[in-house]
Amino acid sequence: MRYNKILGVLFLGVIIGACSPSVEDAFNQADSTVKDVFLSTEAKEPNYSFDSFNVYKPDELEVLDESEHNVVFTDGDQPFVLFVNELEAPNSRWFYDRIEDEGVHLRTFQTDEAFSYLHALEHDEDYEVHLGIGGIKMSTVSSLNEIEGDIEMMIEIINSVKEKEEEE
Repeated sequence: MRYNKILGVLFLGVIIGACSPSVEDAFNQADSTVKDVFLSTEAKEPNYSFDSFNVYKPDELEVLDESEHNVVFTDGDQPFVLFVNELEAPNSRWFYDRIEDEGVHLRTFQTDEAFSYLHALEHDEDYEVHLGIGGIKMSTVSSLNEIEGDIEMMIEIINSVKEKEEEE
């Protein structure tokens, strides 16, 4: 009877492990998503306005805090922080050049007009994810099972940022 319990626990562990993506698989899929949205000529239409820019805000995100160039969104207990440096062009490497630790994942994408990167560090049992295009960056802490969806939402938000025209 005792051996059956041990075998049952081992079998359950194998089943649960088989259902979770590997770190490599999760980030390879995330790379593909970032590349597809980054290279796309279509962006989500902004539906939310801040002082200096407009942005696409998915329904599941709430605005927790905002300043002139930063916004903290939340999805339940999970924060998503958006940084907008309007002085940097879409092909700027400013945020990317400040990365000191390659972490568990670092990937770049580039066109003639824009530069993008996806960077992840281990954070306890989760992953601290940073994603940027030029002077726009978004960060969160995500579980391995949620990385692909979180990154897809983040790249859509970043890709939608539109600076407001100065009023005269």
